[in-house]
Amino acid sequence: MAFDVRGIWSERDLLIFTSNGVVKKDGSLVMGKGIAKLVRDFYPGIDRVFGRRVRTYGNHPFILKIEGKASPSPRFVMSFPTKHHWRDRSSLELIRESRKKALEEIKDWGDILKRAGVERILCPLWGTENGKLTLSQVRKELLLFRNEVESLGFGVLFFSRKGIEEI
Repeated sequence: MAFDVRGIWSERDLLIFTSNGVVKKDGSLVMGKGIAKLVRDFYPGIDRVFGRRVRTYGNHPFILKIEGKASPSPRFVMSFPTKHHWRDRSSLELIRESRKKALEEIKDWGDILKRAGVERILCPLWGTENGKLTLSQVRKELLLFRNEVESLGFGVLFFSRKGIEEI
């Protein structure tokens, strides 16, 4: 049985899901596998919200505050592009770019996140599952992200289908 991140998440988390830049005709972001599918299914309509952002601003990381969902679910969710198109393999170049932009997004939201009680970032191993990259290929970016986020006062917990991961 695969690890279910819902078993560890709480309202004190910012949950990251890996994403792509494909917006369907109905305006929803393609979120058909992995953690993105779990997020889409758990937060109905979130694919349309992220679809509007991607269509308007491009394939970048975005934080969204979730209203009205009962605890213990995360109240903040962040997209993290690893692919331009859902059919592609994940791109190390896009992961590097997304890491930098995600950090800026977390900085911009920092006071809001802290006032809301967010303490940690739940982060999948970018591109290592449906994106076909290896952990050794993305490890440097994950470690940089953890160090940068910890310097902002948040913890980082990495996870995969296998469970919580030590990097």
